[in-house]
Amino acid sequence: MITRRNFLVRWMSAFLLLIGQMLFRPFSKAWADTDPFVGTDFVGKTRAGEHESFYINYWKPMRRIKPERWKLEVTGLCKNPGAFRIEDIKSFPVKTRSSRMKCVECWSARAKWQGFSIAELEKKVQPLPEAIGVVFHCADAYIEYLSRESLLKPETLLVHSMDGKPLTDEHGFPLRIIIPFKYGYKNPKAILKMEYVSNFQAGTWSKIGPYSMDGTILPGTDHPLDFGKQPRRIPGGEIVDY
Repeated sequence: MITRRNFLVRWMSAFLLLIGQMLFRPFSKAWADTDPFVGTDFVGKTRAGEHESFYINYWKPMRRIKPERWKLEVTGLCKNPGAFRIEDIKSFPVKTRSSRMKCVECWSARAKWQGFSIAELEKKVQPLPEAIGVVFHCADAYIEYLSRESLLKPETLLVHSMDGKPLTDEHGFPLRIIIPFKYGYKNPKAILKMEYVSNFQAGTWSKIGPYSMDGTILPGTDHPLDFGKQPRRIPGGEIVDY
């Protein structure tokens, strides 16, 4: 059993290890201009180096996921709960879709995503009729809720590859959601667990920030990273004009 004391000890050990790796690593301008987590056992929020073209946001710094240890746990209101490893999720029929992820911080970036429809997963786990949504539990302690109605839209993918390569740790290895008509905070990544539930639940950002619980992209102004952050007006919903 994990006690409160053990939990705090583990988090403090991870934090001290991260600080130690960063303090004792040789400093250089090249290092300062890149992801500060490069070369460490951790991944976290950064906008430096190669990530200037597609920002990285994580709720908390987290340990990099070991592929041989990872599994997607599917629980809750389903007939056949179970666990799926990387080879299992890559066995589902692959769909490819180019879409733009829009952040509430007013930036966006486009990528070509490869993954599968949640309908393929549901053929295996068979959600019960009362299951109206899914709570996603992620490796960075982030939690997000999405309705099954949104998840079953053709635009939505459970993604394992980005721009023709497996997801990097920074972009959510080994599995993330891409739901392009909702803001980035509704696109959880580094997913560990999917829990089918019968009631709506607020996600992490919806609880602590001025963010809607629905997360649908609203009309406004976007500053796309791949267009030099030049402002563009958007009508709301998925961005399809550029």
